[in-house]
Amino acid sequence: MIADRADQPFDEIWLKVSGLRVHCLKAGATGPAVLLLHGSAFDAAGVSFASAISALATGCRVFAPDLPGFGDSDPMPGGWGFADYSAFLSPLMAELGLHRASLAGVSMGGGIALGFALEAPERVERLVLIDSACLDDALPGGRATWFGVHLPGLSALQWRILASNRRLTGWALRRAMPHRPEQVTPMLLDRVMRLLRKPGAAAALRDWERREVGWRGLRTSYVDRLPALTVSTLILHGADDPLLPVAIAERAHRLIPHARLEVIPDCGHLAPLDQPAAVSRALSEFLLPA
Repeated sequence: MIADRADQPFDEIWLKVSGLRVHCLKAGATGPAVLLLHGSAFDAAGVSFASAISALATGCRVFAPDLPGFGDSDPMPGGWGFADYSAFLSPLMAELGLHRASLAGVSMGGGIALGFALEAPERVERLVLIDSACLDDALPGGRATWFGVHLPGLSALQWRILASNRRLTGWALRRAMPHRPEQVTPMLLDRVMRLLRKPGAAAALRDWERREVGWRGLRTSYVDRLPALTVSTLILHGADDPLLPVAIAERAHRLIPHARLEVIPDCGHLAPLDQPAAVSRALSEFLLPA
């Protein structure tokens, strides 16, 4: 059992899914099922969604897995992209005993959840997209992102520098959460440093980034399929997201038939970390039983 604070315990469970060992946080004993999907880079279930798990566990059964290649789960299989992660949710839910669940994902996790909802809407009760990927094919951060991903050795060097320097990693986290630097607690920094230092942690991630980040833009975009999305959807987006401008979320809101949009003020790209209270409130209002 781990905890974000002493009064917020989460159970840890281990699953075998499609031959992969998957670490998952679990909280809440009754109510509808909610699956929380974290973002990429240093993210994992116990990083971005720690506060949201506790808020939702009051009325939901909450599951927050470390996706393969992240956190304490097995490495990502070679050749995976967004579609493979989305397909992985089906056997993951089966292993959890879930035929149907609400999905909430941040950044990469949002793109994975969206892909699954488009392919298997009958298995998704509600959908929450938080600063979500795959709503546009534009490169987050522009051409600098392409060079950061594809220049030989650059991504690996950046990862090694962060893994070796706690002070620099703390600075990078505070820069990612400019409106709430106090959220970078010693406990959060401990978690992130442990993940950065995990042997082989970044290798599969770099391969995935090279496949998904093309010179002309992101290779996985569902913008043309959004009008066909039948699942009731909440779009949460940071007003000051520097990677995915809020205009992307506004367009998605216009295209998705059953969508609500909430723009979070004073919030960057990692909304669950930058504005955890606002995200937990919005998730609870949308997902908890009335």
